Amino acid sequence: MPERDHPALWESAEWLVGLEAWLVPALATHGIRVTAPVVRDRVRFWSVVARVETDAGRVWVKENAPSQAFEAGLVALVDRVLPGVVAPLLAVDTERGWLASADLGLPMWHDETPPPVEDWVAVMSGYAGAQRSLSAHEDEVLAVGVARFPEDPDEVVGWVTDVLATLRALPRDDPRRPTDAEAGLVEDGLGRIHDAAAVLTASGLPPSLQHNDLHLGNAFRRPDGGVAYIDLGDALWTHPLTTLRIPLWIMRHRFSLDPGGPELRRAVDAYLEPWTDAWDVSTLRALLPHADRVSCLHRAESWRRLQADVPLHRVDEEFRRSVTGWLLDAAAPDPYASAVAR
Repeated sequence: MPERDHPALWESAEWLVGLEAWLVPALATHGIRVTAPVVRDRVRFWSVVARVETDAGRVWVKENAPSQAFEAGLVALVDRVLPGVVAPLLAVDTERGWLASADLGLPMWHDETPPPVEDWVAVMSGYAGAQRSLSAHEDEVLAVGVARFPEDPDEVVGWVTDVLATLRALPRDDPRRPTDAEAGLVEDGLGRIHDAAAVLTASGLPPSLQHNDLHLGNAFRRPDGGVAYIDLGDALWTHPLTTLRIPLWIMRHRFSLDPGGPELRRAVDAYLEPWTDAWDVSTLRALLPHADRVSCLHRAESWRRLQADVPLHRVDEEFRRSVTGWLLDAAAPDPYASAVAR
């Protein structure tokens, strides 16, 4: 059981005072003057976000739970290697995981109005281009604390069985614990998971940064027309095409799109284009069902590590079964249908 209730710390006056004591002089080194008190914007069990008004506009500050505190260092690295890919970085403290960024206005999806296909294309194409470049920076990305997800098929299956065993060892009244029937479904799907991982491993695509929560709510139009990305705390170092599942499933589900229809095909082709100098597009498309399946494990890993950071009572009820749910989706004959059903 985690000893520290991080959300309680983030909700305290002491935390806000400490943040402000760091932030004000850090911004001053950039010639930015704070013009109002720092305001805590939202606290979730996985992070806290604060904002402050300055003479250069609004600034956003974030701190993640310990297992995802690497985001501060990762954003600093991406900002250095690929300027413009992340929100403009103003200050960072990698020891405390504090990250201060300039405001970019509203995200590309901020209400119930479906964003046009052109916006999805821009977000997916831009991120794929960043992945292609970042694949050459493996050592640097891993050095800031991003975890490498297993790629060898046997290791992937071993990861699943270890997580499942840990969940099954929980008390029977623990909501995170899968039922015996659910555990059986995951075990029945281990062969599917193994085969999907084997296909991805054999593809030869270099591992890169799997955003693990890529959608238009985490993307902003830059003044120059490009796209900047936020919320890299869920990221993993793994097969790049696994990143595509989240935006495609959102488009398919929220907008009732045909999986083989022109909208999704256009988005897929835009994402795959940066890789087509070395891989045939039809070969890349054939990898996507396997990437979909393995990507479900990436979501399970994100929820697993976040839930381990805090006492159970701090985990929102709607997320307590997330690890089990994503394991079930990864093992199901059709991961998409499994996820929609729950």
